[in-house]
Amino acid sequence: MNFFLTRWRRLRLRVRKGMPLRYTMMVVVVVGVLLPALLLLALEQRISEKSQQALLTQSETALMKIGSVSIAEPMWVVDRVALDAAAVRLLESPQIVAVRIEDGLANTPVLERVRADFTGDLDRDTAGARLSRRAQAVMRNGESLGTLVLWFDADYGRGLLQARRDQMLVLVLLQTLAILAVLMPILVTRVLRPIERLKEHASALLEHNLDAPAAQLFVWRRHDELGLLGRHLGRVQEELRELFMQLGKKNAQLQQMAFYDQLTGLPNRSLFIDLVQREMLAAERNGQHFGIFFIDLDRFKAVNDSMGHAAGDALLIEVARRLREVLREVDVVCRQSGDEFLVLVRDIDHWESLGELAQRILRVVEAPVVLAQIPVKVSASMGIALFPEDGRDFETLVKNADIAVYQAKTLGRARYSFYHSELNSRLLANLELEQELAYAIDHNQLVLHYQPQVDASGGQLVAVEALVRWQHPTRGLLYPAQFIGLAEESGQIAEMGVWTLREACRQLADWTARGIMVGNMAVNVSALEFRDHRLLDSLQAALEASGVPPQRLEIEITESVLMAETETSQRIIERLRQIGVGIAIDDFGTGYSSLAYLKRLRPHQLKIDRSFVNDTETDSDSRAIVKGVIGLANALGLNVVAEGVETAEQQQFLIEAGCHTLQGYFIAKPLSVDALEDWLRKRTA
Repeated sequence: MNFFLTRWRRLRLRVRKGMPLRYTMMVVVVVGVLLPALLLLALEQRISEKSQQALLTQSETALMKIGSVSIAEPMWVVDRVALDAAAVRLLESPQIVAVRIEDGLANTPVLERVRADFTGDLDRDTAGARLSRRAQAVMRNGESLGTLVLWFDADYGRGLLQARRDQMLVLVLLQTLAILAVLMPILVTRVLRPIERLKEHASALLEHNLDAPAAQLFVWRRHDELGLLGRHLGRVQEELRELFMQLGKKNAQLQQMAFYDQLTGLPNRSLFIDLVQREMLAAERNGQHFGIFFIDLDRFKAVNDSMGHAAGDALLIEVARRLREVLREVDVVCRQSGDEFLVLVRDIDHWESLGELAQRILRVVEAPVVLAQIPVKVSASMGIALFPEDGRDFETLVKNADIAVYQAKTLGRARYSFYHSELNSRLLANLELEQELAYAIDHNQLVLHYQPQVDASGGQLVAVEALVRWQHPTRGLLYPAQFIGLAEESGQIAEMGVWTLREACRQLADWTARGIMVGNMAVNVSALEFRDHRLLDSLQAALEASGVPPQRLEIEITESVLMAETETSQRIIERLRQIGVGIAIDDFGTGYSSLAYLKRLRPHQLKIDRSFVNDTETDSDSRAIVKGVIGLANALGLNVVAEGVETAEQQQFLIEAGCHTLQGYFIAKPLSVDALEDWLRKRTA
């Protein structure tokens, strides 16, 4: 019972909320067809019942008359056999259940016959209206012979009516199905489907999809009311599309104005704050770091005042373009205000990578900008703050980066500064060391040490390699790893290279004049020096000043220099070959060698890197590489120098492999001038 109540409540709720139109139409059609048919069926049944009842009454009356007539003669002659036969014939009628004949003349017992299939009680069933009892006097020639009593089956007519009712119900159902089979397709095609299409059309109006192709527009070719409504919706759709396109453009313009700088097109401070705050959440979740650059242009006010605001705007636009180009795709640059820019540098592994990026930014900003046909050069001061070390919110990070900008300006502008005290200490130390290096170059604090190179087979000294050292007044003797990188970053490597060439040639001339034979002089040249055409001028000046024959001087370059900018490298090597200076490829095997370039540039000798020589005692691959390099050099007619020889076993292997020249601590460490002369005297003693 609860199940039906629940279903009924759900149905009422569904009807109250409103059924779908398709279901409503189907219910209306079914009810509209079935209700008249059921009413007609009920009316027909009522008429049939009345008609059937009259017929049954007539039939019962007729059976009574026929029965009374059929038993009158047997009763008159008192023929019990004929009387019994007459009773049996009456029971052959399906309406009659029982027959009783009461004789009124003769003193004979009552004759009663009951149908064999009847199992009930005549009096009880008669009282329960399941049987109807009728009695009639039997007359002959106006004299009463007795009484005939018949019991009729009350359900006999009902069975006929029920059979007729079932037949009529089947006919009504068939008629209803036939009507629905005709009406439903018409209803679906002419009403329901157009209504569904109107629904889709109306839903499309709510989607506001401005990128929807024209094929998705609804076309209505019907000329009835639904078609007219569809065409109206189509016009509304077109107008809405135009309206939303205009609104989209307006929103894009508003978003551009709200989140981007109108002059440079860079994100403004509002958008930048949002991006940085999101990056903070991601960095805290993943344990990452990022940096904030605060960039302030130096001398921008002078450009703005002297050349006008239009020129100042053009300068800002160009600086913004350069910043976008030099930064990575994951980084974000914004214009904070005036000539100030902020940069979000994502995914950093170490603070040194920030310094490298900052240096690139400074270089691109310092490139001249043509304003009103006049080249103008500005620089930038930059402060760097790290997350989370220097702050865990946007305002703190920017404030600390701004403080670092002030520190950079205090140090002389056109540079970057870290807010972090430890990093700033390193930066200040590097700045101090850079200044001291410039002083050292000008005041002869640099010295050269010389490492011997000996013939592998005979052990004779064939060359020395000049290695620069810095005799610092307070820190003592500094090795190249402590200042060469700084010299390259500061641009002092060129001056250092000029000094090294000049001093090496002077020392070689001095030894030659004193009869000390050290063979050739090898001088290392950095990549920056080698790509500078002034190297040739410095080289020729050193040779001319010392009087050293060019054939006794050898320039050592790494193979990475040889591979990079091959056209420039080839021109310089050709010029060195014309002068007569030898070329050696240092650290051979550690870069990406190309035999084609090696064949084309044709150096004089190859120097096998110490990493391969050190492993020859334990690593078969290193031994194979060394033998391969020696075989390649022999095939090309090049001399081979093995660096880093530190044991007798290494020396023996290199001699057996056919190496030409040996260099390393097993032979001798880099020596000062006096120490090298002592080493030579001991060898010749």
